[in-house]
Amino acid sequence: MREAALWISGAAVAFLATAGAFLLLANLGTGPPERNLTPNPRPSESGPALELTLNEDQLASLRALPGQELRVGVRNAGGKDLSNINLTLEVSSENTALSDARYYRKTIDELATRGFTTVPFYLDLSSPGITASGSPSAPSPEPPRKIIEVRATTPGGVSAIKTAIVPG
Repeated sequence: MREAALWISGAAVAFLATAGAFLLLANLGTGPPERNLTPNPRPSESGPALELTLNEDQLASLRALPGQELRVGVRNAGGKDLSNINLTLEVSSENTALSDARYYRKTIDELATRGFTTVPFYLDLSSPGITASGSPSAPSPEPPRKIIEVRATTPGGVSAIKTAIVPG
């Protein structure tokens, strides 16, 4: 019995000595206490920038019909003239199971510094009448909403994106 008590107390002392050594080493390996690691602010870029605008009243008036006009405002907010601005308007369903995305493209040849122009798109927001299986789609109680995403890009890498959700 005495041997077992000596063995247990020896194991406990060895464990405490080892744990203390590890704690001492862990404290020696740390750096200084907490420092403020906020990054330096980037200098403001004065290069070209694009801004896209969508008229909220016009978006609210869109219905699930073909041939509706949506005017997209494009502003050159940068300090340089921009050319070959490619506009891509994508209309897709909020229901990701449907693959009925429609794409519309336009190009603005030139846009002066601080200039603004409006580009008309004629959209088909109607739902397709045939499903992927080839059978007519069943009427749903409420058609899914449509997501309209407008992307503007230039060959120089300037870009802008604007997204809106409209009733289906």
